Amino acid sequence: MTTELPTVSETAGRSLASTKAEREPDNAAGGGGVPVLKVMLFLVGCVLLVLAAANVMNIGQWSDRWGVIPVFLAFFLVMSIAGRWFWAGADAIVGALMWGKTK
Repeated sequence: MTTELPTVSETAGRSLASTKAEREPDNAAGGGGVPVLKVMLFLVGCVLLVLAAANVMNIGQWSDRWGVIPVFLAFFLVMSIAGRWFWAGADAIVGALMWGKTK
């Protein structure tokens, strides 16, 4: 009782995208698009990055007022979260535009 595995020539016509599409159903909207949460994360990330860049000159004053370490940690935390949200949204938008990915 042996089972035959498909040969390379039989599987060569199928791409990874087609097999992934066969395994995963479409999103609830019934087609491509960008999830609203990803767009919101992108917009909030952009706003935070712009606000952080606009306030770079105030870091010295904030350090004098609240201390160097808390200001550094807070600035690092805000920039890390903003960057993560920006790239998560940008990745989803570019993926939807170029390849029709929704995740």
